[in-house]
Amino acid sequence: MDEKELINIWNQQRVIRVKSQLAPTVLLSAVLALAATGNLNNSTDLTLKLFVIGLVASGGVFSVTAMLAAIEDSLSVVKALKKLKLVSPVGAGIIGSASRLKILGGLFVLMSSFNFVVLLAYL
Repeated sequence: MDEKELINIWNQQRVIRVKSQLAPTVLLSAVLALAATGNLNNSTDLTLKLFVIGLVASGGVFSVTAMLAAIEDSLSVVKALKKLKLVSPVGAGIIGSASRLKILGGLFVLMSSFNFVVLLAYL
């Protein structure tokens, strides 16, 4: 593959990373709105609590899985770009982002876990 194809793949993976966060963000916003208005609290019906916990957990699992897969694919692009003899400034910038991507993956897992634990503690 040449650099242009690799950069196109990189851009596709970047779009996936962004889109993978849309549904969980809307879901968490809805749960937060319910909690803030008092419609979801300790006295909420157990069935509804379990539904919300399951919904947030499944959304989180799918979101984390999509994000980590996109990061892995992006790191594969970085690896392929490093093998090229000559890269443009854009390619060099992508190569330089590898460590930030790894940090992003770790932080994403950490923050997703934090959100879930806080929800469990609240309910």
